[in-house]
Amino acid sequence: MNNFMQCILAASTVVMTFTNPLLAEETRTVLDQRGVAVEVPKEVKRMVVFPGPIPSVVYAIDGSTKSIVGAYSSSIKAAKTGMMATMAPDILDAKTDFMVGRFGVNLEELLALNPDVIIQWTGQEALEAMETAGLPVIGLSVMGKGQSQAHFEEWLRILGEIFDKKERANQLLTLQRGIISEMKTRVDPMDMAERPRILLINKLVDGFIEIRGGENDHHYFWITGGGGKSVAKELAGGRHQVNMEQILAWNPEVIYIRNWNDLTPQDLYDNKIPGQDWSKVSAVENRRVYKIPLGVYVWSSPNAERALMLKWTAKRNFPEKFADLDMAKIVKDFYDEFFGYDLSEAEIKKILHSEMNGEM
Repeated sequence: MNNFMQCILAASTVVMTFTNPLLAEETRTVLDQRGVAVEVPKEVKRMVVFPGPIPSVVYAIDGSTKSIVGAYSSSIKAAKTGMMATMAPDILDAKTDFMVGRFGVNLEELLALNPDVIIQWTGQEALEAMETAGLPVIGLSVMGKGQSQAHFEEWLRILGEIFDKKERANQLLTLQRGIISEMKTRVDPMDMAERPRILLINKLVDGFIEIRGGENDHHYFWITGGGGKSVAKELAGGRHQVNMEQILAWNPEVIYIRNWNDLTPQDLYDNKIPGQDWSKVSAVENRRVYKIPLGVYVWSSPNAERALMLKWTAKRNFPEKFADLDMAKIVKDFYDEFFGYDLSEAEIKKILHSEMNGEM
């Protein structure tokens, strides 16, 4: 018997010791996105979360991150860089060493956290390993053509049920749908010919260009929702590596940079990346390169602020058509209405990366 299977069997024994005493009236059943019924305690006190955006959604629904005892390192990085560490400092206490690689698991470290429930992406081997060990795992989905918002709304349903805060989840759902509907009314009539070609940079280093934005990728939701055309539309799945020749062939008119790197718009304007020449790319020539906002989480990912990304992107894509959108006020009002938090002017600038992107 190999070490991995020994670990799973040991884990199963421990979990059975903890879960057998639970009575039916002390639990609730939550249907995850695989259609699997998962039994969780009525009061979840210890949650382990693999997907990066989920802690921000937990905070939005539960009003706290105290229940999160384990989280992906990207969640902690975003919390420190954005607003979560200020608004919900408990997230910084969450452990990260239970994860192996992107979404793998160290069962011994995971068991040490004694989780009431675990949230993991569907399709991950680690999900099956944890279930084999007898752990309560809720599977979430994120990818799929035209499914981004539907998946996110399922997250709200599931988390609303876990924390018994369906009303709060519906409040966020109503806010999101209202913004999406408003933007759809303004963006859909636009002729495709007038929509700018958009490139989304995930990572950029010497000899390495990683992009996102395929039609099945969840980023396609805001790229098109903000009136753009993704140059990577035809690429399947999520991350893709391309060369400079392909970038020049696409010649994007607007470039957006994700927050998982230190790359800034100025780096492209100054053509600082060794082995790459961005100087002839339309977005660089016209200084239309922007760092994506980061509030309770990165706006480009599904999270509580994701609908605001549509407004921000639309104004970046069409500054004249959307001149009426005061993003500073929109962000401030959203935080006040939903989080009950009064953002300072400096915090608004921080969220919008105003120093890098310029004022709106």
